[in-house]
Amino acid sequence: MDDAIPSISTAGVGSRFVSQAELEDAKAKRDEQWKAAYARLGQEPPPPPTDDAYDGRSLAEKLAANRHGAHAFQAAKQEEWEERNKLGNQFRALEEDEVLFLDSVLEKQREEERLRKQMDGEELKHFRE
Repeated sequence: MDDAIPSISTAGVGSRFVSQAELEDAKAKRDEQWKAAYARLGQEPPPPPTDDAYDGRSLAEKLAANRHGAHAFQAAKQEEWEERNKLGNQFRALEEDEVLFLDSVLEKQREEERLRKQMDGEELKHFRE
């Protein structure tokens, strides 16, 4: 039963900790295994991830910088959206054939209106007589 619970083992406290050398050996072994696996596949292994440089700022400073960056990103995103959806960007200029068609429709409407006014004038004239 003592083997099932590592925190209650009979060995000393030091046996439950792992040294830095053991961690480095395990990492080197894992890297070799990955390289061997990629070699078997005939592929180039991906570049190892770069460790982040030590940042001496406090957590509050890091969070404030991230928040400021997020606000700047959001503002840029909002400006881009507004630019895409501006009223001026939603309309295109009319082509010549479209202009001619609309002119002809307008001319027909004006002619119909002129005829209607002429007929109304004639009817009023006949009504008054």
